[in-house]
Amino acid sequence: MKTESSNDNKELFSVDYIFGKQVQLKQMKTGYRFGSDAVLLASYIRADNGDLLDLGAGVGAVSLGIAWRYPKCKIIAVEKDPEIAKLLRENVIRNDLSNQVVVEQSSIEHLPSSFVSKFDHVMANPPFHKMTGTRSRNSHRNLAHMGDGLTLVDWLGKAIWACKPKGYVSFMIRADRADEAVSILHNNKMGEITLFPIWPVQGTPANRIIVTAKKESKTGCIILPGITLHNLDGSLTSNATLAMKGQGIER
Repeated sequence: MKTESSNDNKELFSVDYIFGKQVQLKQMKTGYRFGSDAVLLASYIRADNGDLLDLGAGVGAVSLGIAWRYPKCKIIAVEKDPEIAKLLRENVIRNDLSNQVVVEQSSIEHLPSSFVSKFDHVMANPPFHKMTGTRSRNSHRNLAHMGDGLTLVDWLGKAIWACKPKGYVSFMIRADRADEAVSILHNNKMGEITLFPIWPVQGTPANRIIVTAKKESKTGCIILPGITLHNLDGSLTSNATLAMKGQGIER
């Protein structure tokens, strides 16, 4: 990811680049900012020509990254915060992706009824800090990282609600919440569950997992090889380099 100041307000905003400068993302310099988790999820998802839903889209790193990788897919990007949603709309236009990405300003609790069982793939990089943690003084960062009172059950439940039968749900979560996620998915008749671990450095515990499940499937759960992000010297591994360039992630 590369950063430069935005010309319209250098004090408040920056323009950051992902996928080898192919996707530009304007965002606030302070408060909520997308990170490598979003870039990895955008590189992991396979979309082809389907209809996708991005819950808690932020400034669009996941949605716009996927849209750039798959020019035939259609994505609805849901973001609750009005200021962040405004930046998301600007980023859709900035990347000339208005024919693929539509922004829906909404909380996940109040999605349109027309969204039920509509999407081939629903994805999210949801809040991961515990609600008992220390809250930031920045309201945008609180919404992104503390969850505004929503639980993983709420997030996964709404994703499953919006997913088509035989469609997929993919979430980037903390590794220590994998058992909780798998339990929720099983309880909602989701199968073909795959866990894709993300290791910061070889030989260390995974700190993130991408969990994917298929609606109305009875197939069991498998753990994929995953990806190691950094070599011992701190440099990116070859697989991580490809992922950060938007060239996909080998399963």
